[in-house]
Amino acid sequence: MSATNRQRLAKGIRWAARIMQSAQDLGYSWNKLPKLIYQDLCRPECDKCNLGCPHGAKWDAQHYIREAIENGAVMVDRAKVVRILTEGQKAAGVEYIRRTKKHRVYAEKLVIAAGGIGTPAILHTAGIKNAGNDFFVDPIITVFGTVKNMKGGKEIPMAAGMCFENEGYLMTDMTMPKFFYQIFSTQVGRIDKLLSHSKTLTIMVKAKDSLGGRVTDKGGVRKTLSKDDLAKLMKGYDRAKAILANAGAKNIYRSWYLASHPGGTAKIGETVDSNLETELKDLYVCDCSVIPESWGLPPILTIIGLGKRLANHIIM
Repeated sequence: MSATNRQRLAKGIRWAARIMQSAQDLGYSWNKLPKLIYQDLCRPECDKCNLGCPHGAKWDAQHYIREAIENGAVMVDRAKVVRILTEGQKAAGVEYIRRTKKHRVYAEKLVIAAGGIGTPAILHTAGIKNAGNDFFVDPIITVFGTVKNMKGGKEIPMAAGMCFENEGYLMTDMTMPKFFYQIFSTQVGRIDKLLSHSKTLTIMVKAKDSLGGRVTDKGGVRKTLSKDDLAKLMKGYDRAKAILANAGAKNIYRSWYLASHPGGTAKIGETVDSNLETELKDLYVCDCSVIPESWGLPPILTIIGLGKRLANHIIM
């Protein structure tokens, strides 16, 4: 990366730097976090990270999809899988809806990767009823504080932070687009802050929640956070308030609870075996669903590793 672009990016993350400095002043090991970003393509003072980067700077799984298509794979977009087709105790294909019409496609091996909520609902159609029980959601809250004489709010989110592993949560800066900020503020009745986006420092608190709840056949989510889960988030909230206050923020408040990484709905050792295969032969699962215990961290590298391992197993 050129020296000029380094300077531009450094200028574009001044809010995260202010939060990091405040946390370090209070004795926390608050440090920069690794990011999956092509820095030469990243634009300073851009707030599109949470919306899908229009400049190609943010790495995502589309890179693998494009590579697969270049090697002969066929992608069917705007399709919703509604049922797994079986032949005895073997998976044979899927039925899906595209543009209101039903279609069927058959294959020797199937890999379901519809996410922590979508995957168990699909597995239920094949009679795999132990999917969708006792899962985690990695609940988060965002903490806001207004700072006078500053103007910004457009930069890379989660640039730096710290994991309080023994206490079961992590904290990072969390710059977000203006309309997200306004939605979160409105949910908790802070109408007075709707025009303060550019003057607001934000910290995210993410907890490692206990397993519980269920996913219905139609993909409905039924889960209540335990007292211990709520206590973790509130302890993080207290720390976040102190960091923001030390950074000069006033009128500090928090958002409502959100879920960030639902998973554990098709656990290794319960719904799938060590090769990620279900009780139906040639039906595999490979997404956050297979993680067997509460996570509390971004699962992306783990899922990529599982995907590469599964690919090697299938082609052997």
